[in-house]
Amino acid sequence: MQISTPEAAPLERHIHVTIPANEVESGVSQRLRNKARSARLPGFRPGKAPMVLIERHYGSDALMETFDHLINERYSQAVRDESLRPVGRPEVQVEKGGRGEDLVFTAVVEVYPEFDPQVPDATVIRKTAEVTDADVDATIDIMRQQRRFYVSAERPAQDEDRVTVDFQGTIDGVPMAGGDVTDYPVVLGSGRLLRDIEQGLLGMSAGEDRTVAVQFPAEYHAPEFAGQAAQFHLQVKEVAAPQLPEVDAAFALALGIEDGDVAILRQEVRENLEREAQRISRGQVKAQILELVAESNHPDLPRQMIGQELERLQKDANAAAGGNDLEALARRRVVLGLVLSEIVRREKLRASPAEVTQVIRDMSEQYEDPEQFMSWYRSNPEQMEQAEALVLEDKVVAWLLERVKVNDEAVSFNQLIGRAPVAEANAE
Repeated sequence: MQISTPEAAPLERHIHVTIPANEVESGVSQRLRNKARSARLPGFRPGKAPMVLIERHYGSDALMETFDHLINERYSQAVRDESLRPVGRPEVQVEKGGRGEDLVFTAVVEVYPEFDPQVPDATVIRKTAEVTDADVDATIDIMRQQRRFYVSAERPAQDEDRVTVDFQGTIDGVPMAGGDVTDYPVVLGSGRLLRDIEQGLLGMSAGEDRTVAVQFPAEYHAPEFAGQAAQFHLQVKEVAAPQLPEVDAAFALALGIEDGDVAILRQEVRENLEREAQRISRGQVKAQILELVAESNHPDLPRQMIGQELERLQKDANAAAGGNDLEALARRRVVLGLVLSEIVRREKLRASPAEVTQVIRDMSEQYEDPEQFMSWYRSNPEQMEQAEALVLEDKVVAWLLERVKVNDEAVSFNQLIGRAPVAEANAE
């Protein structure tokens, strides 16, 4: 057995093996004898056919089975003897082989690179935020907005009102197919109707009618109307103004607070915001340290791993939309995977069952039936592997953070989550 590494492919190992003809023949003969014990050939009882017929019927199969066995055996032995760490399955090329001949083959396999993971010499900024009463108020206001209702208003329609309208559309005086609609409710500013129609509804009162000119966009989804100029006759049935629920016992009850205690509601909101702040802070720190690791390490990259990662990215529409240089992104992910795996291997990091369960439990909290989610997750081996990988990734990040400088920076909750303050958001 000889092992060589091409200069142009430093992670490839070419395993050249020659197996003597007598060993091949011994394997073929043993398989033929095994087949002869139960072979059913015309004119003979099971297991009684002569070997000459057994060879004629099963000789090729026995030879191929022997080749498979000997190739797998010798390849596995080479991996053990040379302490190779293959990335995937080998490509095997049989160069010579047959009855009475030596079996000569070459197995080509990529191996993981040998390298020392580099801990970046850098400072990581950890942003922290204290949740204030104003943050709680802003979040409760968002919850009120999500539960808004509408009350009939005796005034002209304005932005954010819900208008119930009949409309009829024509092009060159000809009624449009599907352009006659009755009792259609629309919130002005929602973008559900064409902009010209929504603009036409502004300032109209219940019982009023108006005809507006509408220009269909050139890229309109219905090609028969794309780019067309139309007329829409609008008849407003009702104008309803948005109302927000009061923050009272009924509001708290609707949000699952059993006794309707608003103070308990505010406390739960505060605790949720604090957990969210911690989650975002950890995520930002993790993203920083992983980016630094990717920039600081330059191991040889197995082409097979790059190809697999590139294939995954090409299937991911979101990643594909994020930029054209998918190969650079694939290479970055492979670098991170190799560095993190090497640290796990060297530091003997392990994911305990309890840690994996906690990760799954954390994920389950966003579902209506957490127990059902956890049961489904545990029944899927691939998902369980992902949960274990998340635990190990967090352990590596913790290991790295012990070896870099971390500076804490106090920011507001809005700054941490990237949300404009309510006053600024309303002004926009």
